[in-house]
Amino acid sequence: MSKKLLRQLTLARRVPYRPYKLTARQLQVKLEEEGIQVSLRTVQRDLEEMSGMGLFDLTSDDRSKPHGWCFERNGLNDFANFMPLGLAMALKTWNDQAADLLPASVLTELNPIIDKANQVIGDSQSELASRWTENVVRLPKPFAGSPDIRRATTIRDALWRGRKFSAEIKRVIKGRTVWLRYEQVNPLGIVARKDGTMLLCTVSDMDPKIYGISFENIKEVELTSLPVMQPREFSVNKLLREKGYHEESDTIHFVGRITNPNRAIIETAIPGHNPRLTRYDKQSMMVETEVKDTPEFRRWLTDMAGKVEILAPESLKNS
Repeated sequence: MSKKLLRQLTLARRVPYRPYKLTARQLQVKLEEEGIQVSLRTVQRDLEEMSGMGLFDLTSDDRSKPHGWCFERNGLNDFANFMPLGLAMALKTWNDQAADLLPASVLTELNPIIDKANQVIGDSQSELASRWTENVVRLPKPFAGSPDIRRATTIRDALWRGRKFSAEIKRVIKGRTVWLRYEQVNPLGIVARKDGTMLLCTVSDMDPKIYGISFENIKEVELTSLPVMQPREFSVNKLLREKGYHEESDTIHFVGRITNPNRAIIETAIPGHNPRLTRYDKQSMMVETEVKDTPEFRRWLTDMAGKVEILAPESLKNS
């Protein structure tokens, strides 16, 4: 669904019915309350376009300035009643495949439109639509009432509303796995990956480091009333490039030092292409490998914590 369509659907929901009216400026404020930041001129253009389509029965009272806008009838239902089959198929496919990319509050607002899309598809008796519905494989969804869904929903809502949350986060400290409670997790971004969804965040006002934490390593999430603090010059894409969170990260030349190696360590599968072990000194060996900076490689480093000293690259030593 395009940003423009979502914005106009939200706008349509906010326009009152006659005899009540709202000005474009007032509707701009309503959109901001929904987290949609647009200019007054954009709101005016949307209202004029929606009115000109003739589907919404949206009118403005030009007897005084600024003009007030209202619906003669139920505008959102009018839009749904005129929904073309192609749009209905697009909405259904999006809902089946990617509904979990939106916060719960937005999904609740769109449910009537999705229901109408399913009705349009059913009433059309279209052979093309039927074949598409049967042959397009939908991604499996966890059970709606599971803790995983509630946790993910709360995390997405925190980012959408710009609010911090408290949670227990799984950490590995000196080779030991523990769950620690953080009271002011500061959500900054979400990255969907093949191996799961990851939250980009800071975990404390005293710790400015931005962490990438799998949703699976976060539990007992509760929203707070504290606003999110956006770091200066923060960019999700820049962070992805620097930290190697992309699915296909660049190959790096990893060099590490294994102190007091034993047979179990030496026989441990070293990730990467063409790994090499050479003598470093009397007490240690050096390992070199060409490897992609993947979650699997990071897990190997975690498992080897305290046993391998990272010598290169510098970016990996500082992460």
